[in-house]
Amino acid sequence: MKNRLASLVSIIGGVALLAGVESASAQRAAPMVVRSPEMADDGRVTFRLRAPKAAEVKLVGQWSGGRATMTKDSNQVWNVTLGPVPAGVWEYSFSVDGMMMIDPLNTVVKPQREPRVSILHVPAKPPAIHDRQDVPHGAVRTQIYTSKSLGRVRPITVYTPPGYDQKTTETFPVLYLQHGMTDNQDSWTLHGKAHWILDNLIAAGRTKPMIIVMLDGHAYLEDVGPNGFVQNAAQLERDLLEDAMPFVEANFRVKPGAENRAIVGLSMGGGHSLAIGLRHTDKFAWIGAFSAATPPPAFIGSTITDSKAANQRLKLLWIGIGKDDFLLQMNKGFEAALTEKGLRHEWHLTDGDHSWPVWRRYLADIAPKLFQ
Repeated sequence: MKNRLASLVSIIGGVALLAGVESASAQRAAPMVVRSPEMADDGRVTFRLRAPKAAEVKLVGQWSGGRATMTKDSNQVWNVTLGPVPAGVWEYSFSVDGMMMIDPLNTVVKPQREPRVSILHVPAKPPAIHDRQDVPHGAVRTQIYTSKSLGRVRPITVYTPPGYDQKTTETFPVLYLQHGMTDNQDSWTLHGKAHWILDNLIAAGRTKPMIIVMLDGHAYLEDVGPNGFVQNAAQLERDLLEDAMPFVEANFRVKPGAENRAIVGLSMGGGHSLAIGLRHTDKFAWIGAFSAATPPPAFIGSTITDSKAANQRLKLLWIGIGKDDFLLQMNKGFEAALTEKGLRHEWHLTDGDHSWPVWRRYLADIAPKLFQ
C-alpha cells in the first residue's frame, strides 16, 4: 500500500513538474503583442513595425510634424511616438529601407488600386463634420452591376440616407460622387467619410436627404495619365449613362430628371464630373469639381460655346481649389474660359493643397446647395 502511494505521489509530482515546464515554455513562446497605431489620452500616438532585418524605418505622416525616423528596440520592433497629433483623418506610411508600405498592424487602409497608405483617424472635440456623431445614420451598400458597355462586372458603392429602409415609398435625389486617380469606389466613404458628413448635415437640417452613388472611376484599364484622360472619361461616360445609372434607377428609389441628379468629384473625378456633366446638362443640373484635372474644352463640346442654353439648364456649377494645389493654374485657366464664354458658375479659391482635408470640407460646403 505504501509503495503504491509513493508511486502515485511520484507520478503526480512528475505530472506537476511537466506541467510547470510546459507552462514556462508556453510563456517563453507566447508572441509579444505589438499594437500600431496606439493613441494615448494626451493625444500622442505611437507607431510600431516589426522589421528585424530593416536598416532604416521612417514614419511618413500627412499631418504637420508627422515625419520622423523610427528606432529599433530590444525586441526588434521599430517605434516612434509623436504628438499630440491634431484632430483629423490622416494618411501615413512606413518607409522601410526606401520602400513605402502600409502599417500591417492597422486594418484601416486607404482604398487604392495599389494600397500604400494607412489611415489614422483622430476625432475632434467637439466632433468635426466628418466625425461620427450621435445622430441617425444612413447605410453604405456595396453591390456589383454588369457593364455591357465595358464588357465586365463592376463594383458600385451606394449611400442611402437615414430612414431610407423605413420610408419605403419616398424617393430621393441622387449625387454621383467620383474619386481621384489611383483610388476606387470606396475612397469617399472609408477615407473621405462622405456618409458621416451627410448624416451630420441631414441631422442638422442643412442638407436634403439624398442617395450617393460612387463608381470606380478607372473605366479605361490602361494608363490614365494625360494621354489617357479622354479615353477614360469617354468609357466612364458610357458606363455611367448606359449601365450604372439604369442599374441605380432600377434598384434604388431615386427621383427622375436632371434637376434631381448631381455629379461631383475630386482631382481626376473632378475632371470626370466637369466633362460628363457639362456634356450632358440634360441629365445633370448640378455639377461640382474639387481640385479638378480639368478637361480639354474640346471634350465638353457645345456646352461651353452655347452658354445661354447651358445656363438655363444648370442650377449649379461649383469649382473649388486650394491656393497651394499643383492644379491651381489649370483650374484658373478653365475658370477664365467659363467666364469668357459667359457660363455661370461659382469659383472657390481656398486655403489648402491637393489633399483629403480640403475635399472633405468642400463636400460639406457643396452638399447644402444641392437639390434646393
